Amino acid sequence: MNHRIFGKQLGRNHHERQALIKSLSKSLFTYGAIETTQAKAKLVIHTVEDLANCIMTKDIIIAQRELSKYFQDRNFVKDVYHNFKSVFGDQTSNFTKYWNVKIRKGDDALIVKLSFVKPYTIIKPVETKPAEDKNKKVTPKKTAPKKADAKKITKKVSK
Repeated sequence: MNHRIFGKQLGRNHHERQALIKSLSKSLFTYGAIETTQAKAKLVIHTVEDLANCIMTKDIIIAQRELSKYFQDRNFVKDVYHNFKSVFGDQTSNFTKYWNVKIRKGDDALIVKLSFVKPYTIIKPVETKPAEDKNKKVTPKKTAPKKADAKKITKKVSK
């Protein structure tokens, strides 16, 4: 009998499931898209939609407190709040989508890509240095005289 069993268990106890949900939702808010199994994606969508709806509809203080329940980093919470608010504008629902990517060979699990409807990420792109020309001649740097040379110079001056 399956009395009082609600939702997906995913082979984990309560605390392990809560940690999994927090980890997946933080990754989604950080990178904007994640690849996971369909069961995990369906489990985390509800939490992510609730957090996104909270960001869009509630006051800044209340929304940041709600986010702090899941993410124990103030700077991350502030970044999520401001970036999410700027990207999604007046939208109040349907923030996420997922589609099938592949079937994992080991256990035949369906892997899906879970992402936000609009392109969103907190990670800033890494600035790359411009490529240097190999044909360009390198001028040697002028070096200071060595200590031994400096002593010879001072001796000559003192005479």
